[in-house]
Amino acid sequence: MMSIKKRIALILIAILLIYVLYLLISLPSAESIIFKGFGWYGYLADDEVNEEVLERIKVLGGNSVNINVYYEYNPENESFILLSNLTKIEEKINLIHKHDLIVFLSPFVNLVGGNYTGGSIDEPEPFLKKAKNISIDLARFAQKNNVQIYALWNELGLSIHKVQNHINLTNQWLQDVRREVKKVYNGSITTKEGVQLGFYNYNFSGFDYIGVTYYPFTTSFAVHPGTGQRLGGVENLEEYEDVVKEEIKKLNTLKQKFRSRGIILGEIGIDVVGGKFIENDEESKKIRTSAYEIVLRNGKGKIDGFFFSKFGYEDGGSEELDEVLKYYFREKVKITTPT
Repeated sequence: MMSIKKRIALILIAILLIYVLYLLISLPSAESIIFKGFGWYGYLADDEVNEEVLERIKVLGGNSVNINVYYEYNPENESFILLSNLTKIEEKINLIHKHDLIVFLSPFVNLVGGNYTGGSIDEPEPFLKKAKNISIDLARFAQKNNVQIYALWNELGLSIHKVQNHINLTNQWLQDVRREVKKVYNGSITTKEGVQLGFYNYNFSGFDYIGVTYYPFTTSFAVHPGTGQRLGGVENLEEYEDVVKEEIKKLNTLKQKFRSRGIILGEIGIDVVGGKFIENDEESKKIRTSAYEIVLRNGKGKIDGFFFSKFGYEDGGSEELDEVLKYYFREKVKITTPT
């Protein structure tokens, strides 16, 4: 007959094994990130996908590529113009698939001349009606080309956010288009809604993933030297991390509310720190590296997809940023975060 001491010892060992198993299951791993992604988000950033870039993405541990299909909208005659060459887009999709990478397709709209649409649409009805038709047509294109994940639009809500009743208009559009897209497209459906202004009242019911563009900002602003656009950011990286933590909490609340499969940061960047526009100089590269590390460190295990911009050396990337991305996407190298 087993003694009481032996029984207690066995119980303690069992408890310890259960605890270790719990830790192994709950600790995030590289595989907990479903979409390890990259993309390009400058005006008509249409020609970046090539053999060399795709091989580099794979070296960094990436498994996904975001391709935008570009349009311009003219408010004067209420018309959209397709700028991208769909034959070339089709070739890019095939090339990405050839490299065993996931394709994330999304429409991207600027005003005529390349100006940002945010807050620029004051007559929403014709814009939303034609945007719906474009999104459905592009979903058919995505289905034809075996695209794995499709976003209905890029920052639709921000485009009309100055219009009265904009939240309801955005939600109605998202749900109407989602239902129609489901009829013609069998892949995963998401969004790329901008939450930069704190609009967390969108209706993400029925979407496989809740997707957002991710440029956290508070009270710091600077003018883009090329476009003249006024962009928002943070005062410092400590504030940036505070905002990131808070935004991730809110996104996970939405995930639970709408019972979605996960959260995708469909376009990640940092524009302004301390009133300075983040460009391609050495200081900017260090800031970008630190910011991306903050997003990955706080988001890993909570966020299911990351799509980073400006990772190429010519755009603002660096060897230090490569190390950060490899660490979180591959977990095979020692991380060195710049100070």
